[in-house]
Order: sequence, then structure tokens, then C-alpha cells
Amino acid sequence: MGRRVCRMPVAPFVLALTLTGCSSDKTPPGGGGAGTTSSAAGSVGTAGAPGNPAGGSGNGTAGSGNSAGTGSPAGGTGSGSGGATTSGGAGASTGGSSTGGTTGSAGSGGTPSTGGITVQLAATHQTIQGFGINTALMPSGKTFPVDKLFTTTATDSIGLSILRIGMNTDGSLTGQFISESKAKNPDLKVIGSCWSAPAACKSNNNVKQGGYLLQDKGTCMNDWATAIANFAKDQKLYAMSIANESDFASCASKGPPCTDDYETMTYTAKQMVSWVKVAGAKIRQIAPNTKVIAPEASEWIHAWSNASGTGSTVTSHPHSSDPLNCGCYSTTLDATGCAQACIDGGGYDYGHWLWKDQDAWKAFDIFGVHEYDSQKAFAWPADVNGGKRDKEIWQTEMSGVKYWPEEGPSTDINNGLVVAGWIHSALTVGEASAWLWWWYESYFQNDNEGLAIVQGTSTIARRYFVLGNYSKFIRPGYTAVEVTGNSNADVLLSGFKGPDGTVVVVAVNKGASQVTLPIAIAGGTAPAMMTPNVTSATDNIKPGTAVPVSGGSFMAALASKTVTTFVGK
Repeated sequence: MGRRVCRMPVAPFVLALTLTGCSSDKTPPGGGGAGTTSSAAGSVGTAGAPGNPAGGSGNGTAGSGNSAGTGSPAGGTGSGSGGATTSGGAGASTGGSSTGGTTGSAGSGGTPSTGGITVQLAATHQTIQGFGINTALMPSGKTFPVDKLFTTTATDSIGLSILRIGMNTDGSLTGQFISESKAKNPDLKVIGSCWSAPAACKSNNNVKQGGYLLQDKGTCMNDWATAIANFAKDQKLYAMSIANESDFASCASKGPPCTDDYETMTYTAKQMVSWVKVAGAKIRQIAPNTKVIAPEASEWIHAWSNASGTGSTVTSHPHSSDPLNCGCYSTTLDATGCAQACIDGGGYDYGHWLWKDQDAWKAFDIFGVHEYDSQKAFAWPADVNGGKRDKEIWQTEMSGVKYWPEEGPSTDINNGLVVAGWIHSALTVGEASAWLWWWYESYFQNDNEGLAIVQGTSTIARRYFVLGNYSKFIRPGYTAVEVTGNSNADVLLSGFKGPDGTVVVVAVNKGASQVTLPIAIAGGTAPAMMTPNVTSATDNIKPGTAVPVSGGSFMAALASKTVTTFVGK
């Protein structure tokens, strides 16, 4: 499970051996999930809901106001037997036409919540720091269109705001287009990661195939931490990870789903606890303006569980490689049958063990993860800080890799919709503040590691534009808000608000049929209009005709197999 990256040898630093050969990095896919919801405080009066459909047995009863606010709104009663929707009886897709009921208006000091789909502007979650891409381990001589990637004005631009680079074993830079990217986006956040310590400081005496950092051999821990901190300082990084994919060891000899051998180093949960206290302190000493990222596991499930992901396309080996030999696999955090050594801290479950040691928890700033194998996010657990997230979560690498669903090579909208599900899951279930793809092109394997380009074609993949449906409109500093009341399994909805009053709703219609949904905006000021921007099999984030917002609601028309971003202010 990796990318093949052949690199020229580089000069060693104080601890490094001179190394020649190929290195690479791992990457698997993910799925979407429902967002978390919570009840907002405040007593409000009964609000009128939009009239539900004719054509069948659609109902048109008014919902009761239940969102934040201290006043009593004068909500009118929604009446009528029209309004296109997919809920209620046969719905508008097969029914006749009629006039929809009007939504009651909000009274001073309070905002009604309808009984249907509602963007709850007062129910806030994480602050968005941005979306991004990697140039770590990228081969030289390749195109990287910074104007399209890092602006919002160029043709086919997607407005990324984060660039991830890497540190080689000898402390040198692997990563390109840093200054060019900053020139296009002066507010660009550059972050870094590191793959393996020098062989002499590892248990397997090899920069590849995993092995752990020797914590009791001379000055290995201190010297490796110092190298990382100096790299962060020299590159003027916004944030630096202390371990790329702490839960993965390259494993070509095992066969699929493993792929190539490349630079990797593993940490058990207890080792990560010890390591973050050393590395975090060193970064804060040498590069005090750089935030510390940990544990940056390849599988999001390993953040909160000893279970490893399952579902590879290899029939004889459906599970992930499990280098720490915990021996339990699941699609949920509720794992059973895990080895006792793993339960005792010799496995994954990094987040719980870091939380148990408050010195370790305080030693890092950003909870880093990847989204491979399970291909979905996992919610912050109830037994960590009372279930209240107290660190930003950044998903710093994801793509479609060999031997896992969506490995490709593909460029079509069906793959784009799956990628939308990965992003949606990270933002709504995982409460991620940042989401990054791996490479711009699939450089070494004919798979979907490239965001835009796969081997053998110049066609821009639909997933590139799908990412743009999020990154171009959900800008750094925006806040994720709850979207409640969606019962359509084919539709994924997420909501965001900007500090300037902008409201963004991203709607993913995975289904084969068009749907039209009434969406209310509550808990704040609703825009007068919402403009759709559509990615489909043929459209590239194409702006459409603005939709009026009447009585706090608008009708969202979603063509089949599309991602539509509605934006209004």
C-alpha cells in the first residue's frame, strides 16, 4: 500500500547513513457518513415550515421552532399542498404541480427551525483552515499548475490554501513549488512531515520496512527531534508532523495489498507518548512559530482504536497490513479480539494513550490523521475530554491507491462522488479543519493517487473539480455548521458560514435521479440569494442561476450524480 518514489541519493546529516534507492508513501480511500447533530439552546415559538409536496401523499405540516435564540418568533403556519421535494409520499418527482405553502417569518430575537432540512447557523463546529495538496516525494520535471491550484480566479481554479512538503532522512527538503505557490496565495500555509530516522537509530537498522526509533540508544531521540525542529525553522513552516504514518511499515515482501518498500517508521501508542514529549518540546524551542502535528496515522481508525481497516480488493488478504500485529479488523471503533499487548499500549489507539498522559497531550497542537483503508472519518470519542474536541483535526493525506476501493485509474464522476463522500465524512463526522490530497499526478503507479491526472491521459479527473466544490468556496476562517433533517440517503449535505456572513451549502447527489429539496437557513441571517456551482460528468464547478431565498428557505435542485455548492451572502 504505497507509492513508488525513486529518488537520487542525498548527502547525510549528522546521524544519517548515505542512502540510495526508492522511497514512497502509502495511500488508501474512504467513505462518507452522517454528520453529528446537537440541540441548540433557547426557547422559541412555533415556526412555519415550507409547504411539502403535492403528487402523492406529501404532508405540509409546520415544524416547531427549536433552534437557538432568546426571543419568541412570530412564526406563521406553513400551509399548502405543493413545494417540490423527495420526502412525503410519492413526492414531487411523480406528482402534479401545485403552489407551496409559505414559511413563517422569524420574530425579533429568535429564529425558527423548520421540520425539514435546516442549515443551523448557530450550531457551530470546527473552524476551517483550508484544503491542500502534497509535493513531498514528487519527482522533478513534472507540471504543477500553481495558478489553478492556489487561486480562485484562474480558469479551472480550485483555491487550495495548504501545501504539504517533506523532510528526508538526512534532514533535507523533499518538496517543490513552495515559492511559486506562495506567490499565487500569499496566505498559503506550508506544513511538513518526516518519514524515517536514519537506519542507525532504528530497531531494524533500515530506513524502510518500518522499525521503530531507538529511544534508549545514545542521542537518537534528541538528534532526530532536533533535525525535525531545524527543518521546521528553516522552511518557516506553519506546522510540522513528528511522524508520517506512525502506524504503517512498507511491506513489499508480504505481497498485496502491500506494494513497494519505502521509508517508513512505526510507533506504538506508548512510544508515541514518549516521542511527542521530546519532539514537541524541541520544535517549540527551535521553531516556536510552528505548530506540532501528531500522531498522523495512515488509518483514521487507529487514532481511537487498535482495530485496523478492512475491505481491500485482494480477496486472499482483505485486511490492512497491521504492522503492530494487533490482529483485529473492523469498520467501527468497537473492536474485539485485539492482542493484549496492543491493549496495553503496544498497538495503535494513539489518541486515547496521548490523552491519558496530559504532558503528551499538551506537547502537540494539531491532531493529524490520514483517511486510508477505512476510507472514512471517525468521530471524536466520548471518553476523551468528555467528548468535546479540544484540538484541531487535520487530514493531511488521502488518495486512491492500489488494492483498495477507488484505486482506479479513473477520472469519471462516479469516482468524484466517492471522493466527495471522503471529504464530507472528514468534515462532518471527523470535524476536520483541513483536508489534503496526495499528489497532482499519479507519478509512479497507474492508480488514483493523482488528484487531476492519471497515467496515459491528459483528461482532468472529476475528483479535481469535486475537491474544488469545497476548497474554492469554504475559505480559511469559515466555520462548519450543522445541517439537520436530511433523510435522503442519496444526498450528503454540509453547511458552513463565513465571518462576513457568507453561507455555503455543499450538496452531493449520489443518486441516479434528480431531486429538489427545500432547505431552510436558521440561527442567523439568511442570504437573499443562493448561487449554485455544479460539478457533473460534463460541468466543472459551473455557476448557475441564483436561487431566491424566501422566508428563510430556498429550493435546491440537484441533478443526478452531481456535487453542487450553493453560495450566498
